[in-house]
Amino acid sequence: MTLRALGMLSGGLDSALAARLLLDQGIEVIGFHLESPTACRNDVADVARDLGIRLVSRPKGEEYLRLLRHPRFGYGRNMNPCVDCRIFMFRYARAWLEEFDASFLFTGEVVGQRPMSQRRDRMDLIDRESQLEGRVLRPLSARLLPETEPERRGWVDRGRLLAIRGRGRGEQLRLAEHYGLRHYASPGGGCLLTDPEFSGRLRDLFAHRAEPDTTMDDVALLRLGRHVRIADDLVVVIGRDQDENWRLEAFETAGRWRVEPDGFRGPTALVCGRHDEPALQAAIALILRYTTDRGPAVRVRWSEGGAVLERRVEIDTSGPVAPAPTPVGP
Repeated sequence: MTLRALGMLSGGLDSALAARLLLDQGIEVIGFHLESPTACRNDVADVARDLGIRLVSRPKGEEYLRLLRHPRFGYGRNMNPCVDCRIFMFRYARAWLEEFDASFLFTGEVVGQRPMSQRRDRMDLIDRESQLEGRVLRPLSARLLPETEPERRGWVDRGRLLAIRGRGRGEQLRLAEHYGLRHYASPGGGCLLTDPEFSGRLRDLFAHRAEPDTTMDDVALLRLGRHVRIADDLVVVIGRDQDENWRLEAFETAGRWRVEPDGFRGPTALVCGRHDEPALQAAIALILRYTTDRGPAVRVRWSEGGAVLERRVEIDTSGPVAPAPTPVGP
């Protein structure tokens, strides 16, 4: 019977290489991907096709939001609760090992690559807290770590695993060329929670939105546009290009409404909060601030009560353009 392993597949190079090393030893690999609006990578399906493996994706879900607000082991430099996040993912994956009849879990982690979660002591902590001691194989650094159950049982040849350490990516890039891997995200990225601007937006969201009312959709919206907080209960998101203008449409739900240019080139405004005249005025002001189409008058439109409304806005072109508002961020 072919041995089967479940691998945490991120879409990055390291996890793809870890899978490739096990495939070379005749082990059947299932890629397991946890979807999150805080992940930069979205090409994991291409990585799985490159490897020729089955991919299973699951959402992290609302429980992940509670972790982001209350990490037991704290944050890194920004809003990245790396240790808690790894424990969360490993516990999630542990429940699926039996479902897929997989003998162990593997990851693309490299000793010393991430300062918060990829130190030897933190790896031990994560395995222990997720109740997977001895069942997590890290093929890229395995020879630097204690033997795991798959190695002790002879399921995996430890001598064919690697001893990579540190933040350099030269060895991984060489291996990618050797294996002909093409579809993977650029090394070094992967999580928006390490980004200062995204972290600033997330802090602002948590400071102004009650925990029971916060959704993964709210977090996903933080990826788009310029976010300008007008009041405690009002944020306006301005699209930065046509693609973002279109994408903002998907976020128009209860509590969010769009104001759009009508007949001139300019950004879409997504108003998050109350639906009243001051909010409309704020949205219009931001649309005009970020457009170069500044004739003597423009029209904007929005929806209200199922009807599409519009308004003509006179523009004073004699004075200076108002200073840019301070966006939500670091």
